[in-house]
Amino acid sequence: MWWKPPFSSMSNASKFSITGSRDGGVPSTILKPSSISSHPVYIQIHINNQPTKAIIDTGSAISIIHIEFLKTIKHENFERQTQSCRTANSTPLNIIGQIMLEIKIKSITTYTNVYVATNLITSILLGNDWINTNHIHLFGDQQQLTIPDQYGQRITISYVEPTFINQPALLVNQITLPPYSQTLVDITCRIYNDKDLIFEPQLNHLSNCILIPHTLLNIRNHEAKVLMINANDRPQTLSKNTRIGTLSRHSTYSIYTTIQHSMTTNTQQRLNQVHNKNNNRIISNKKDDLIQPNRKNICDRCNEYFLSGNDLQKHLRTECYSDQIRKHIVESTKHIDNEKHRLAVQDILWRNKILFDPTPSIINIPPQTAIKTGDHPPIYSKQYSSSYEDQEIKVQETQKLLERGQIEESTSPWSSPIVLVKKKNKTMRFCIDYRRLNAITIKNAFPLPRIEEIFDQLSDAVYYTKFDFKSGYFQVPLSKEDRAKTAFSTRDNHYQFTVLPQGITNGPATFQRLINHILGPAGWKYALAYIDDVIIYSKTFEEHLAHLNEICGILKNARFRLNSEKCEIARTQTDYLGHQISNGEIRPSSYNISGLLNTKVPQTPDEACKFVKAAEYYRKFIPNFSQIAEPLRKFVPTTRTQQKKGQKTMITLTQDEINAFDQLKHHLTTDLVLRLPNIRFPFKVQTDASDEGIGAVLLQIYPDGDRPIAYLSKKFTQAQRKWSPMEQECYAFICALDKWHNYLSGIKFTWETDHKALTQLNQKAQINKRCERWRLKILEYDFKVKYIPGLTNSMPDYLSRSPVDDAEEDPDEISILISKATQTDFDNIPNHLHVVTAVETRAMKLRNAKLPNTNNTEQLKSDSLNTSLKENRIIPFTNEQLKEAQQQDNYANKILNSIKKRKNYLIKNDLLMHNPKHPVPYVPQGDLRRTILHIYHDTAANGAHFGRNKTIHKIQQRYFWPSLYKDITNHIKSCIPCAQFNPRRQKTPGILKPIKPPEGVWQLVSMDFHGPITPASQRGNKYIICLTDVLSKFVITKAVRDNTTHTAVRFLKEDVISKFGTPRCILTDNGTHFTSAMMDELCKQIGITHLYSTPYHPQTNGQVERYNSTMDAKIGALSNLRKTDWDDQLPFVTYNYNASIHSTTRQLPFEMMYGRLPILPFDHQDDNVTLSYDSTHINKLHQFLSKLNEQAKINIIRNQERYKQRYDINRADPSYNIGDLVLVKTLNIRHKFDIRYEGPFRIIKQLTQKTFIIQHVKKSTLHRQVTTDVLLPIFERIY
Repeated sequence: MWWKPPFSSMSNASKFSITGSRDGGVPSTILKPSSISSHPVYIQIHINNQPTKAIIDTGSAISIIHIEFLKTIKHENFERQTQSCRTANSTPLNIIGQIMLEIKIKSITTYTNVYVATNLITSILLGNDWINTNHIHLFGDQQQLTIPDQYGQRITISYVEPTFINQPALLVNQITLPPYSQTLVDITCRIYNDKDLIFEPQLNHLSNCILIPHTLLNIRNHEAKVLMINANDRPQTLSKNTRIGTLSRHSTYSIYTTIQHSMTTNTQQRLNQVHNKNNNRIISNKKDDLIQPNRKNICDRCNEYFLSGNDLQKHLRTECYSDQIRKHIVESTKHIDNEKHRLAVQDILWRNKILFDPTPSIINIPPQTAIKTGDHPPIYSKQYSSSYEDQEIKVQETQKLLERGQIEESTSPWSSPIVLVKKKNKTMRFCIDYRRLNAITIKNAFPLPRIEEIFDQLSDAVYYTKFDFKSGYFQVPLSKEDRAKTAFSTRDNHYQFTVLPQGITNGPATFQRLINHILGPAGWKYALAYIDDVIIYSKTFEEHLAHLNEICGILKNARFRLNSEKCEIARTQTDYLGHQISNGEIRPSSYNISGLLNTKVPQTPDEACKFVKAAEYYRKFIPNFSQIAEPLRKFVPTTRTQQKKGQKTMITLTQDEINAFDQLKHHLTTDLVLRLPNIRFPFKVQTDASDEGIGAVLLQIYPDGDRPIAYLSKKFTQAQRKWSPMEQECYAFICALDKWHNYLSGIKFTWETDHKALTQLNQKAQINKRCERWRLKILEYDFKVKYIPGLTNSMPDYLSRSPVDDAEEDPDEISILISKATQTDFDNIPNHLHVVTAVETRAMKLRNAKLPNTNNTEQLKSDSLNTSLKENRIIPFTNEQLKEAQQQDNYANKILNSIKKRKNYLIKNDLLMHNPKHPVPYVPQGDLRRTILHIYHDTAANGAHFGRNKTIHKIQQRYFWPSLYKDITNHIKSCIPCAQFNPRRQKTPGILKPIKPPEGVWQLVSMDFHGPITPASQRGNKYIICLTDVLSKFVITKAVRDNTTHTAVRFLKEDVISKFGTPRCILTDNGTHFTSAMMDELCKQIGITHLYSTPYHPQTNGQVERYNSTMDAKIGALSNLRKTDWDDQLPFVTYNYNASIHSTTRQLPFEMMYGRLPILPFDHQDDNVTLSYDSTHINKLHQFLSKLNEQAKINIIRNQERYKQRYDINRADPSYNIGDLVLVKTLNIRHKFDIRYEGPFRIIKQLTQKTFIIQHVKKSTLHRQVTTDVLLPIFERIY
C-alpha cells in the first residue's frame, strides 16, 4: 500500500526540483486535467541497446535512471556523487551518481547525462534536459510526440501503455441513488479487456454518505459494474463521467529499505519510502534482500529509525513536528507550574495536534440547511462599483476560496454583492452583503444559550480551557439546495459557497445547533459553547484532564480546526463572554469597564458636572445617591447664567469630592448597578462623540430601568478629530459593535444616538463614503436606530469627553493595494514548498509570449493559427494514411474491383478519385470524415462555424463521399456553438394555444403596472395601474406615483373591490409588487385565487398588455405639448374605451358590466324625467346580461380561431419529451457577441403543452420554467 509523506522544509532540498504535469505537455496547473492527461507519458526506447519503457516528464528538470536497471545494461564511466533532492510532493530522492547514456528512439539516436537513483518507480525518467536538448514536441490530445531526425524532418512517436498504471473509473450514465438503497452501476475506463483489477473507491463520496466497497473487477469492452450504497435519507444524483474510484493492476514494485553506513556513528537503519496514492509521480523500488525494520518506528519526516514507539514520539515532538504546533503547545502550557501536570496536558494536545493544523478543513457532518426562503423568487442585486485595486483583491480572495473548495462556480439566478472591509491589522475582510437575502429568510428559532445560565454553570469550577474555532463557519458544509442562494459575482465569474458563509441571518443559530449536537452529553456538564466559543470547566485538575481529553477527541473526530492564538489551556482564570472568571467568582471584565473605571479625576467644573449627570442616570440603582453625590453637586449649574460662567476654568477637587467621585465610580462598575447579561431582556447601545473622543454604554432594559453591562471610552487621533460630526458619531457605534460583538451578534437590539442624521443608517445607502463603508461592515447585525435628545444621553456624553483608551487609526483609512491576509487565509502553513516549474511547453510559450522571439520565428509561424485553448491541434492526414484507409474500406474495394464500369471514379497516384473533370479523393467512412468536418466547420482558420451551403462548397471542392451532404447537415445542426450564437430568422416556434374565455364577468381579471412614464405628470405620477376583465374587456385604471406592493394593495381595496366587488381570480406577472407577502395575505383574506403568468412570457397576460398599447396612443394625442397632464386625460380614455364596442366580443364593455348602455356627456336628454318601477327588471337584467355574456364568449372563441389560423401559418410546432436536451434563449443580451442561447438544459417536467420545467445539466440546482418559444432543441450526431 502506498502512503503519502508529510511536507518537509525546503532547506533539506538541493538544487534539483521535480515538478510539473502528468501528461507530458502543459503542466496541470495551466490546463484542466482530462482522462488523457491524468497519467504519465510512456514511450518505447532503447538505452545502450537495452529495450525498455520510459516516462517523459515535462515537470522534471533532470533525467533519472534506476540503479537496478542500470545494472542490467552495459555501461561505463559511472561517476559516483551522492546528492539529496526532493520531488514536488517533498519526497526525498536518493541520487548516488550520474552517467552518460545512449537513448535511441526508432532510428534516432540521442545522448544525455542521466542521474542514478536508488528509489524510482520506473526504469528511467526523461526530463526537460533531454526534452529541450532534442527539441521534443508533445501532443497530449493526439497521444504522441514528435522528434526531429538528422534532416530536420519530424518523426512521430506514439505513446504506449505502461506496465503498471492507475486508471480512473468513471460513471457511464447519470444516476440517481434512492435513499437507503444499493445499486449496481456501470463504470467505464481506458482499459479494453483485463481481469482481476483492483478497484479502490474515491474517498470524497463518503462525505455524502455514498459507500463503495473495495473489490476485484473484470473489464469487458472498457466497462464493468460496481456496487454503490446510498446511506443518506434523501436521493443522491451523480452526473455522467463522475470519477468514483481507481483501477490498478498488481505490481512487483514495493517499498523497500536501504541501509546507509556512517563512519563516525553506529549503523542506523533508514527507510526511504514515498508514494502519493493520487499522484503518478511516485518513488519506489523492487524488493531486495535487506532486513526491513518496523515501519511504525520510523520518522515520516527524516526517516530515522527508533527502537520503540516512545522514542519515536519523543523525537517527533522535539524535532520533526510542525514548529508552529510545537510552539503553540509549549506556549499554551508554560503557565502550569507543576511539571507533571504540564506534561499530562501536553500529551493530550500532542495526541490531538491535528486540531491546531492551520490547513483548512470541513467537519465530518451532513451538509446543513440554513437558508429557507419558501417560494420566494430569486433575489438579484447588482455589484457595488469598486476600484481596480479592489477588483484585484476580489479576484485574489475568490481564487483562494476556490482552491480550498469553499466556493464553486455557479449558474444560480441569485446574486448578492461583495463587500471589502478593512480589518484592524490593515488587511481586507472578504464579505458578502446578504441583507436582501436575510430579509426573506425564514428565521431559525434555535435558541442561543442564556449567558446568565452559562455563568451559573461556571461558578463552581476551578480549571478552565477555552477553544476558539478557526473560521468556524467555513468548516460547516452547506446543503446543495442552499448553495445557489449564497451566489455572488466578480467581474469574471459567478460563484456560490459550499460552506456556511458569514453574514447570513441563520448562521449563529445553525452553528449553535451544530456544536450542541457534537458536544452531546458533555454539554452543560463540563463543556459549554456560545456559538464558536467553547469552554471546558472542571473542579479538579484530574477531572479537567479527562474532560479535556474527551472534548479534544470529539472535536478531532468531527475534523474541527482551532485558532491556536485564541485558545487557553487549563487555566484557573479566564475571560469568557466579556467577564472574568476565577475560582468561582464572576465579575465584569476590566476590558468592558475600563472606559469608566480608568477615567481621570475631573479638572474643570464642566467635567465634574457631566460626571454627576451621567451617574444620575442610574441613581435608582445606587442607594443614598443624593448623599454620595452631594460634594459634587456644587458643580452642577442651576441657571443659564451659571452654565456660561467659569465652566472651563481649572479646579482641584477636595478630598471629600474625590471620595464622592471614586465611590460613584465603584457603584457604577460593580454589581450594585452593573449586571451580568440576561438574554431574556433586550439590549441597547448608547453612543456619543465629542471633540476629544467617543463614549458608549451597553445596557439591558429591565422592568425597573436600564441596567449597564459595559462601558467604552476611546480617544480620537489627530485625523479623526477633523472628521465631520456625523462620521465621529457613526465611528462610536462601529467601535461599540467591535467590542461587544459577543453580546450583539445574532440578536435584535436598539442603537440610541443623539445625532438624527444617523437614524437611516441601516435603511439606505449613505452619501458620505466613510459612513457607507461602515454601513456595509455592520450588515450582519439586526438593530433599530432610535434618536434621543442629548440631555438624556448623559453617560456616553461624559465618557466621550473624558476618554480613556488610546486612539487607534481606523483600518478603513489606510489604503492597501493587495490583500496580504484575510479571513480566508490560514496563517503561514508551515514547511510549504515553493515549487518552480523547470520549463515552459510550446503551448505555454505561445499563450504567454507578448513579443515574438527572433530565435523562435519558425515555431510561432507553425502555430499561429492555433488561437483557442479549446481548439485541439489538428494534424492533417497524409496521402499514405488516406490510401491505407481506402484499402480497408469495403465500399472503396467494391469500386476498385469494378473501376472500369464506374464512370464517375478513376485512380490517380494510387488514390481512388471522384469526378473525372475535377478529381477529388474519396474519403472512407470513419475518423477521416469526422476530421474533415471538424476542420472545415469548427476551426477558426478553415471553417469559422459558417452555415451548411458554405461548408458544403468548401468540402466538395476537396473531398467526396456519398453521404457528404447528409453528414454536413447533421454536423452543423448538432453544433452547439452554432446553436448558441446564430440568430433565429424563422418565426418563433410553437403554435397558438388560446386561453378559454371565463364563464362570466368578474371571474378572471388581469392586472399590471404600466411605466415608468416620462415625463412624470404635474402631480408626480409616473405609473398607471390597470385591471381588465377578461370576458367583458372592462378596464379600470389609476395614475399612481410608484409601483410598490402598497400601491397595488390600495388600488385593489379602494378602486376595485369597494366599487365592483371581489373577482374570483387575478392574473399578474411575476414582479415583486405582485409576489410579495402582503399581496398574498390580501388574497387569502378576501378569498381571491392569485395566478401568475410564465416568467418572461407576457403573452399570458395579453389582455392588459393590449390595452396599454391602445391607451398610450390616445393619451399622447390628448395631452398638452409637454405631456405633463396625461393623468388628467387617463379617465376619459378609459371611459371611452369601456363605452366603445370591442373588436373581439362585439359588445360594449360598459354594457356587459352594468347591463345598460353608457350615456356620453353630449347625448341629448329629455327635460322631463319619469321615475317608474318595473317588478320584472331584475329578471330581465339577468337574462340580458347572460345573453351578452354568451354572445361575447362566442365572439371571443371565433376571433381566437381566426387569429390562430393566421398565427400558425409557416410556424413550427416542436414537441418535447421528458429527458430531451435543449438550449434556452438568453435574456437581456448586452453585447453583440454575447451568447444567444445558454445551456444545455434537460426537460424534467411538463406543466402544459407549451410550458416545461428544465434543469441545467451541470448545475443540478438550477431550475427554470420556460415555454416552447424560447427553447432550441439539441440534435444528436449520427456518426
